[in-house]
Amino acid sequence: MNNKTMMIIVAVLLAIATIYSVYAIFSNDEEIEEEDNNNTYVSELIEDECTEEYKEEQENSTTVTSTEEKISANSQLILKKYYAKCEHTINEYVEMPEELVNMTEEELKLEYPDWEVIGFEPNKVTLYKEFDDVCGEHFKLRIEEGKIVIYLVNQDGTESLYEKTDISSEYLTETDLINMQDGLEIFGKEELNKIIEDFE
Repeated sequence: MNNKTMMIIVAVLLAIATIYSVYAIFSNDEEIEEEDNNNTYVSELIEDECTEEYKEEQENSTTVTSTEEKISANSQLILKKYYAKCEHTINEYVEMPEELVNMTEEELKLEYPDWEVIGFEPNKVTLYKEFDDVCGEHFKLRIEEGKIVIYLVNQDGTESLYEKTDISSEYLTETDLINMQDGLEIFGKEELNKIIEDFE
């Protein structure tokens, strides 16, 4: 075999090797790209499924929370009463009636149709109602026989004895004594209790 033939054979072998290498490289790239595409699709699919499942759980959770919020056994009931004739609002704090425990807000509205539910929490419920009347918590403090005496002012303006205290007038300031000469007017039991505590 001469040199020329040998060179042709080597050239052909090199050409075949080059073609094979190029084919192998392109073929490998396509497989990687296809695998990447498949992975992306699977990843998107998983993400979509998880996202949808999470959204559904959130929606269900929200629905359950809003519809299932109920009054607890140790919650407080506040009756907020507005009296139009004297324009006073009285807050009455009462123990939650047993029959209202575990009620939802909608059930409470059905139970008290004349009242407006202005606050609904598991531990505190507030109901509001307006009355075309006076509140019945108007008081006058007077000094009698050296002691503070409390009178309740009735709707017609008359006064009836509410409580005789043991608080001596000698501990009061001059201003307090002057105010009580004609009767010191107090509105609301909370305010009354506060003033009596201050005098004690």
